[in-house]
Amino acid sequence: MNVENRYPVTASLFMLREIKSRQEKVNRGYQLLKRKAEALRIRGRQAAAELATTQGILGHTLREAYISLAAIKFTNGESNALVLENVGEAQIRVQRVPENISGVSTVSLQVVEDPTANDALRYAGLGAGGHRTAETKKAFRKAIELLIKFASLRNTCLLLDEAVKSTLRKVNGIEKVIMPKLRNTESYILTEMDEREREELYRLKMVKAKKNLNQSFSKVKTDKKAVCGDIGENDKPVTPLASPKESLECLSKVRPCDNLSSTTVSAGDFKPECYPHNWEDEDLLF
Repeated sequence: MNVENRYPVTASLFMLREIKSRQEKVNRGYQLLKRKAEALRIRGRQAAAELATTQGILGHTLREAYISLAAIKFTNGESNALVLENVGEAQIRVQRVPENISGVSTVSLQVVEDPTANDALRYAGLGAGGHRTAETKKAFRKAIELLIKFASLRNTCLLLDEAVKSTLRKVNGIEKVIMPKLRNTESYILTEMDEREREELYRLKMVKAKKNLNQSFSKVKTDKKAVCGDIGENDKPVTPLASPKESLECLSKVRPCDNLSSTTVSAGDFKPECYPHNWEDEDLLF
């Protein structure tokens, strides 16, 4: 397995539980990020549709407002200098209202009218063109409100677009990098543990086979000694030891020997002489 595509961990039960716990947490975070990205997309589409509608209405409102301003200029002449001289406090203010959209902090702009501000142009048009002046003031007031709403929606769309891109990068990073690494690490740990288990099983089989072999050898030796009339340490002597002649006959039954001869001495002792080929030292003791 490629070492670069997994985490450098030791194969143990503790690390296996740790990797599984990490996988559960990563899966939970992955699902939450996907839901967040989907919610941001839906909210972004709504803001984009509302922005397009506001932009169309704003264009029509500005056109009507400038047409009304042209009518005033035609009726009352040039009045820019009069307006600039009488400008005081603003009657329309902008208030920043923080919003939280699926964990993304945005700022919404709201129109606030100040009733205490003095209207410098409230007496404009008393001599002539008062109706036109009131319509123009109303048209520009509506245009300002639409401009503030347009700016708020545009700011929201930009923030949501950046948030969606960042969330999708996190989702792709978890899906393409972190989750495969965790899966490869888990499979590596399971493979190593299975290999260790097979090695341990093979070792136990070899130990058992060696133990059985030793038991078989000891049993064969015990059988040989019993056939030859040998008495062990724990055995109780019930019958006397066999005579040399009987021992020779017993030995010839266990291991036949071709070159077997017997001699006698003056004292009358019987001493068998045998020259076996592949005897062990323990087989010669009787």
